[in-house]
Amino acid sequence: MLQRLACLLLIVCVFFSCKDEDPTPTVDAAITQLDVIDELIEQAEDKNKSKEEKKKLLREVDSLVSKLPDDSNKILKHRKLGIIYYYLEDYVNFKAISDRALDLSISIGDSLGIAKSYLNLGIYYRNFRNYTIAYKNFYQAEKICSLINKNNDVCFTHGNILVNLAQIKRRAKDYSKSETYTIAAIKQFHLSGNKEYIPLCYSNLGSVAKYLGRYDEAIAYHKKAMEFDGSSEKKQRILISLNNIGVTYKSQQKYDQAKEAFHKALSYKDFLKKDRRRYALLTDNLAYAKFLSNDLENIPELFYEALRVRDSIQNKTGLSTNNLHLAEYYQSIGDFKRAKSFAVTARKLAKEIGNNEELLKSYQILSKVSNPKEGLQYAEAYIQLNDSLVKEERLFRDKIARIQFETEEKEQQIVEKEAQIVQKEQQIATVQNQNTIYLLGILLLLMGISFAIYFFRQRTKYLAQQNQMVQFQASYETETRISKRLHDELGNDIFQVMLQYQNDPHDSKILERLNATYAKARDISRENNEFDVDESFSEELSDMLKNYTKNGIQLLVRGLDKINWQGFEAPVKITVYRVLQELMTNMQKHSQAGRVVLVFTQDNNTLHIKYTDNGVGIDKTQLQSKNGLHNTEKRIRAIDGTLIFESEKEKGFKANISIPN
Repeated sequence: MLQRLACLLLIVCVFFSCKDEDPTPTVDAAITQLDVIDELIEQAEDKNKSKEEKKKLLREVDSLVSKLPDDSNKILKHRKLGIIYYYLEDYVNFKAISDRALDLSISIGDSLGIAKSYLNLGIYYRNFRNYTIAYKNFYQAEKICSLINKNNDVCFTHGNILVNLAQIKRRAKDYSKSETYTIAAIKQFHLSGNKEYIPLCYSNLGSVAKYLGRYDEAIAYHKKAMEFDGSSEKKQRILISLNNIGVTYKSQQKYDQAKEAFHKALSYKDFLKKDRRRYALLTDNLAYAKFLSNDLENIPELFYEALRVRDSIQNKTGLSTNNLHLAEYYQSIGDFKRAKSFAVTARKLAKEIGNNEELLKSYQILSKVSNPKEGLQYAEAYIQLNDSLVKEERLFRDKIARIQFETEEKEQQIVEKEAQIVQKEQQIATVQNQNTIYLLGILLLLMGISFAIYFFRQRTKYLAQQNQMVQFQASYETETRISKRLHDELGNDIFQVMLQYQNDPHDSKILERLNATYAKARDISRENNEFDVDESFSEELSDMLKNYTKNGIQLLVRGLDKINWQGFEAPVKITVYRVLQELMTNMQKHSQAGRVVLVFTQDNNTLHIKYTDNGVGIDKTQLQSKNGLHNTEKRIRAIDGTLIFESEKEKGFKANISIPN
């Protein structure tokens, strides 16, 4: 083994002496270093080595482990080191390594490592009877373990934590909670597949049942612990259970059953030759059961046999109990001198090991076997210690309850804080979503407005172009009509006058024809001349309409003077003027009407004009072919108005005009 270790160390030395400037070790190097550590740990666990040799190896391991990267491997090696130190009873190094493992586990976020480190620290404080701090560490470990996703390792660790909590709760006489923790521990051990500590759980349940006076149930639990095959050291577990069964029967004053259990345990002679501590315990308990049952055979020899063994192995806890039993025996037979001697020794040992229950019992015996003066002092010491223990017991329970309350309160605060953070994040997310929605809404609105503006501009441009086209076409048609009239009417008349003048320059009808031609030219000019579209528009329009009444036509106009012409723009007025002019011209030329009615109204910013005559009318099929009427429609549409014709042959002519402002 030493040769193999030397080879491994040589590989490590060669590697580190030959490495380049890169400080990061390679995978092979890390594995090699772990192998060296495992080899050293294996040597430290060798039972043939002395305690000092083992500690020397552990110091070497500790030095190598400290150089490992901060990861789960390093935590695992720390834990193995700690366990060996614990079994070597080097509790100082056990705690130091547990503290380092805790810090490392926290730094890398290893929840199971944190729980195991708290468990080890709890065990450390438990061994020094600092049960309050031990409980605090166990409780923190349990809270962490309960939140970790379960696997075999987690379940086993959780079970170990729970059974430690159960034992402290039993010590605090919170038997109900101790039972609850123990049952939960059994469940976790079953889930883990490792049943090593299940017998310990049943032993604790048996002890709790005994304290509660449920003796039959207690014995059943101890027997169940003894039957369980999960323990790696079954004989030791059987002996523990037989001793517990004997103690339970003794508490019931069933001394024969108690002696039977102790005798059965003592029959494991080969095993007990190696475990002298347990041999002394069973021998002392057998002697005490015999003493209580007045079976004084081999009494006090059995007490002295146990005392001798305990003294040889310096078992102070056992020696304290043994001295009390001997004091009690000698008190019972009236040998107060020896009783006092053993009681004083028991008192001294109880103080050294901090066993207040046995110290209390020693005061009780001393108060009875001492002289009256000393007896009174011991009695007062008994009362004072008893009161102190009652107060201490209550304080211990209160401390544990406060630890549990403060831990749960802290957890609740953490949960509430996390909930507040989540709620705040949700609020922020909601506000962000709302802002996003608002922003999208604003963007959509702006896009809509932009599109509307663009559409409106394009439509306005289109309508303007359409208006220009309509106006251009209307102007073109007007010019064409004027040109046609000038050619057909005035041109023919002038040509006839010229022929007449050539034939007879002195013909008296020439002047008459010239006057008629002039009148026609004036009418054509009047139909197309400019007019005022400002304040006098109403008068201009009225005058234009009256010009068509010279041939005996009756014209009725209503509401013209009530229209607010100032509210209409110039293009609208011009269109109204020209359209009505076209209708009146059409009436004069074609309808043969004797009466014309024009009604002007205005509502909701819309101008309504109704034209009616009693002429010969026109067939609907002919309306499409009338260029003049078609021209009026175009003019009205150009200003977003509507023009509807109604006419039948021999039934007059109607036109309804609507123009929005």
